[in-house]
Parts: sequence; structure tokens; C-alpha cells
Amino acid sequence: MRTTTKSFVLALPGLFALLVSFGCSDIAVNPHADGFNTGVNGTQDVKASEPFHYTVDLASQHTLKVEGINGAVNVESVSGTNRVTISGEKIVGSETYSDARESLKNLSVVIDELSNELVVKTVQPEYMDGRNYNVNYTITIPSNLSVDVKNVNGKLSSEVSVPISGTVDLHSTNGSIELQIPQNTSAEFSASLENGKISVRHISLFSRIETSKSLRGTFGGGEGAISLRTTNGNIDVIGF
Repeated sequence: MRTTTKSFVLALPGLFALLVSFGCSDIAVNPHADGFNTGVNGTQDVKASEPFHYTVDLASQHTLKVEGINGAVNVESVSGTNRVTISGEKIVGSETYSDARESLKNLSVVIDELSNELVVKTVQPEYMDGRNYNVNYTITIPSNLSVDVKNVNGKLSSEVSVPISGTVDLHSTNGSIELQIPQNTSAEFSASLENGKISVRHISLFSRIETSKSLRGTFGGGEGAISLRTTNGNIDVIGF
């Protein structure tokens, strides 16, 4: 079966709305500097921001894949829907507000509809020239969708149901991971890190194999799979 791919990129800051085949994205830019943070080079960064919102009606896709770079990613599953909503904020920090606002056009959220997965990814310049680029995501998905999130810098949080024989993969380089799952979850579980602590609360983990940097075991009958990994940050799993 031939794979079709559709890509959608956020429009320039001067546009007020962009209609796409799967929904509507409202774009706005804060007309004032909205804060100061110490930049990577020790300078005071002025920030410009731009919200985004997309909806995608799924066809045959069974996995959400997120490829983040800098920023927080939050994924929540809901029942009774076949729609994914993707919202959040693009943020650029620079030495001046005018440069930060202008540089927003170089920071994109791209959505690809593949035959078996929906891919959401951050695209930013390879050379930042002292600027800070961040994209914060809040994504809601159907409860029967598997989740695969990879991020470089930023917290990963998720409140999801693990589909039968489905997967939840949350991987970060620098950032904590918080996963909330139903207490009746059935999945093989593995978590690992370099610097931080791993905790599992309010849900029974059987056949535990634990070291100072890893934890493995089984939730329920082990039908699905959960994989959590970070280099720097804590991993916290909470049953509800």
C-alpha cells in the first residue's frame, strides 16, 4: 500500500489564521516583550511567542510520534474520539524583541500524516546565533493510540492508557519524565537514567529487577510495553 505524506508548517507571524485540510491554526504574536531569561551566552534574552492549534482526524494511524528539541511535551489520551489535537506555543529568545519576533518564522511545527503513524516534529535552524528556540506541546490523542516521544531538553509528561499490545515510549536527554497510567495497565515496563531517581507509585509492579540506574518489571499481564529513558532527570510512574 502506498504511503501518503502530508506536511503542514506554521505560517509567518503576520498571518492571523491558516486553514488546513484537517483543521484551523490560530496564530498570534505577543506585541510586547513577555519576559527576560538568562540566555545560553549569559545575555538577557527578550522573548517573542506564537501559539498554535491543529486538529487531525485519524485514518489508519495507530501511533503518535513526537520529535521535540527544546520545550515541554505533554500527551493525554481520551476515549470516544478519533481525533488528535496539537496545541502549544513557539518561543524565541534573542537580544531584542524585534529579532525574536522575526526569528519566529524560522521555528516550525510540522505534522506528517503517514499510513501508520502521525508525526509531530519541531524544526529549527541548525545554527542559532545566540538565540533560544523552544516549542511547548500539549497533545490529546485517542486512548487506543500508541505513543512515541523523543525530546532533547524539557519535561515529558503523559497521562495515557496503554493499548492492548500497544506501546508507550518516552525518551529524553535532559528532562524529567512523568507517566500516569491506569492501575489496571498490562505492559512490560523498563526505565533507565544516568542522573536521577526512578519511582513507581500507586500501581503494582511485578518481577522487579532494580539497579541504581534502571528498573524493570511487569504491570498486569504484560501485554503492552512501556519504555522510559532519560539521561538527566527523574522518572516517576503513577497509577490512577
